[in-house]
Amino acid sequence: MAAKRMVAGGARPGGVVVVRLAYGELLLESIEEICRQHRIREGVILTGFGSLTDFAVSGAVGASFPPRRFYRRTRPRGVEILAMSGVIADYRVHSHIVLSDRNQAFGGHLERGCRILSLAEIALMRVTGIRLARLVDETTGQKLLQSVRAYPRSTGSEDEGSLHVVAARLGKKR
Repeated sequence: MAAKRMVAGGARPGGVVVVRLAYGELLLESIEEICRQHRIREGVILTGFGSLTDFAVSGAVGASFPPRRFYRRTRPRGVEILAMSGVIADYRVHSHIVLSDRNQAFGGHLERGCRILSLAEIALMRVTGIRLARLVDETTGQKLLQSVRAYPRSTGSEDEGSLHVVAARLGKKR
């Protein structure tokens, strides 16, 4: 399936779950666990803030389509979470995050392995009336959001379609 210009579908707002994560917990992995515990199969991250000791973010470099160059920034040091948003599709979280240290703000696609420093507070909202899944797009190699009639049996590994995995598969530097 080639990348489409637009995919949209209607949904209804459901309940909101407010979360506080503590020192040492993994941000993305914990959000996915909470989604399973609270049955948020489809939803949105309304907001999030806090601090991290370790972080990993990624993004595309340049304006060519399909993107073939990516950056991945990791660092084991304290940073503040200024903003966080995302979409939950079939319990899998796709989130972008804005971070800052005392010199600069930066951000990108939230990767696995980000560890909480003092805390993280996040608000998640369940949506109903739609089925969402991320399917690998042939053009970009990334997993892109789709509205589906039925959930696929397997959508591959959790990281398949992440920018750093796509970059490695393409044999390109990030």
